Amino acid sequence: MRLGGSSITGNSLILVGDFADTSKMECRIGQCAALSVAIAVLCFFAANAAAEASGPEASRADELAAAIYFEGISLEEVGDLSETDVARLVALLDDPAEIRNHPNILVALGLSGSPAAFDAIADYALRGSSGELDRLAFRAQRSIAAAMGHLARVDARALDWLVVAATDASAVPKRSFRQLDPERFTRLIRKGAITGLALSGQPRAARVIAEIIAVSSTPREVVEHARASLILHERMSREGPAAVLRDPFGSDR
Repeated sequence: MRLGGSSITGNSLILVGDFADTSKMECRIGQCAALSVAIAVLCFFAANAAAEASGPEASRADELAAAIYFEGISLEEVGDLSETDVARLVALLDDPAEIRNHPNILVALGLSGSPAAFDAIADYALRGSSGELDRLAFRAQRSIAAAMGHLARVDARALDWLVVAATDASAVPKRSFRQLDPERFTRLIRKGAITGLALSGQPRAARVIAEIIAVSSTPREVVEHARASLILHERMSREGPAAVLRDPFGSDR
């Protein structure tokens, strides 16, 4: 009986062990199946998200706004923007969530030469009329003059805006950024406007820059900047904007 019992007990242990192993195997198979399903679901949503990002919602304007440009946006990249693209850029400029892309949007609007660009850029320049700027707002404010400079090649309103910004310090809203108090910030914006005049390549712009240099009360740093801007203006006039934007530092860099 002990042998039999022993045998039965031994067989029972083997059967129990087999049953336990089988249960573990089935459990693992179940876990693997569940994991496979979870992976498939994640892949499905990832694929859908990618499709949405590259679908109709990701317009030419969205791509242009979000791209990274090491030497600035070229004329070729905005040369064929449609009215719909421009309207989308204006809408993105009105969206505070897109502020990281606002510098690109401002310059793209200026380069587009669209009649709708001036009001959008000029209105943006007046946002938050005074006070301390954060880093993203500061970057965007510094892009306004360049945008107006590009636009001034085809829109006289932009050239008028730049002349005022470059010659009338009172026209610049009193802002500050970190160590830049309102006075220093105004000088920075003024120098940006002078650069914008140079980018326009317009004859009137060169005369205004020369007048700024000739005024004895013009701060020295502004005079030095204006002299360098005259060189840029000469290049814009001689080589054209497309060539200068492709090689902004000149062939001697």
